[in-house]
Amino acid sequence: MSPCAAGRWLLALALAALLAGCSLPPLEGRSESQALSAAEARETPLGRAVGVLGAQHPGLTGIHTLEDPREAFAGRVQMAQLAERTLDVQYYIWRNDTTGHLLLEALRSAADRGVRVRLLLDDHGHAGLDEELAALDAHPNVEVRLFNPLLFRPFKPLGFVTDFSRANRRMHNKSFTADNAITILGGRNVGDEYFGATDGVLFADLDVSAMGPAWRRSRSHSTPIGPVPRPIPSPRW
Repeated sequence: MSPCAAGRWLLALALAALLAGCSLPPLEGRSESQALSAAEARETPLGRAVGVLGAQHPGLTGIHTLEDPREAFAGRVQMAQLAERTLDVQYYIWRNDTTGHLLLEALRSAADRGVRVRLLLDDHGHAGLDEELAALDAHPNVEVRLFNPLLFRPFKPLGFVTDFSRANRRMHNKSFTADNAITILGGRNVGDEYFGATDGVLFADLDVSAMGPAWRRSRSHSTPIGPVPRPIPSPRW
């Protein structure tokens, strides 16, 4: 066997041994949670405001486009500040940058006020945030869940090499919902390049804020967030 071939075998064995000690956290003891019911949502300040608008425009759905990236960021922060009962947040990418940390702080501040926060992230789309997400998840009013988590935390792309068929199943949901009454959804993930907060590359994505019957028929927020693995700080994987 040539030295190159022997080196490849040794590398493969080393990776196999490394990953053999990795496993997903157990699912036992993980509770399910439901979105705020329609009746409960109507009793929140946001729900009452939406109800007044709905009464003025029966059967219609309210849509406001968020073309300006700074307006899109401010809208999310304002919704976090106005929420009284719940925040349901889902994203594919959540950057470890200025806007990412500001929105995590907005979620934490809402939880400190007694708002129940549910954050669902695709595990491939957040790099370097394991510790921050675990700390947020420790808050009694917060549930942080990871969609299809990758095993090797120091270098998550390795999961695509060792378990491609599973690792390639990703979640591209992008929504920010307050009191199950009003939502922001569309093309923007969370990060400086999505909110016009960088001098580098900027993405020309579009969001809308939405309320009313069409959104209620299409929303997935009433679906339980089941017992999928929560984030664990890197040293514990």
